Amino acid sequence: MEIVEGLWDSYEDDAFIRDKERGVFYDPRKMHPLDYTGNYFSVEGPLNISRSRQGRPVVFQAGTSPEFMDIAAQHAEVIMAPGHDLEYLKAFTNELKRKVQNQGRSPYDLMMMPSHNPIVGRTEQEALEKLREIESWMPKGYRMPKPGMIGSAEQVAEQIEHWYREGIMDILLIRQDQPAGFKDFIQLVVPILQDRGIFRKEYEDDTLRGNLGLPYPENKYTK
Repeated sequence: MEIVEGLWDSYEDDAFIRDKERGVFYDPRKMHPLDYTGNYFSVEGPLNISRSRQGRPVVFQAGTSPEFMDIAAQHAEVIMAPGHDLEYLKAFTNELKRKVQNQGRSPYDLMMMPSHNPIVGRTEQEALEKLREIESWMPKGYRMPKPGMIGSAEQVAEQIEHWYREGIMDILLIRQDQPAGFKDFIQLVVPILQDRGIFRKEYEDDTLRGNLGLPYPENKYTK
């Protein structure tokens, strides 16, 4: 992470002038070799492309170990987290954001993305029938664990809003076993979330970072 973050800062935002008439492609004063030497890698740099329009790619991480939390506190911007236990995730989120703050970062610049497999119906009974349908495709006698989010569209939207208000779901990572699962969620649940102001109706920006509301990372050489 130290290497890739350093390479992403190889060029300042206005390094590339691209003035054909004057024959000036870039300002070499705004190009910075990395010259990194560590225990396992030595990288001179610089990167061979200009800086991203969003400063650098958004850093996603997955894991729950103490070592993961220490690395995430320094570098991560979105955390892919297990979504089966609300109380566990609350404690995990609080501890991780404490570590983020100890690194001199804002805890608001870290987003939580728990994973769920929502099964949605127009009624709760319809959702349960979809669960039984999925089980029918599996080996005889297999009982699929009941998903944490299952029920009518209104019930699933209520659950999502609760997790969102608890501060442990900034993004929902959806898994699906049901062939029409994504379509059901988009058509039935998303409009409810939009009416509640939890899900956007239009994109606010033209980059992933902008649409997540994450801050633009200033180049370390121009800070």
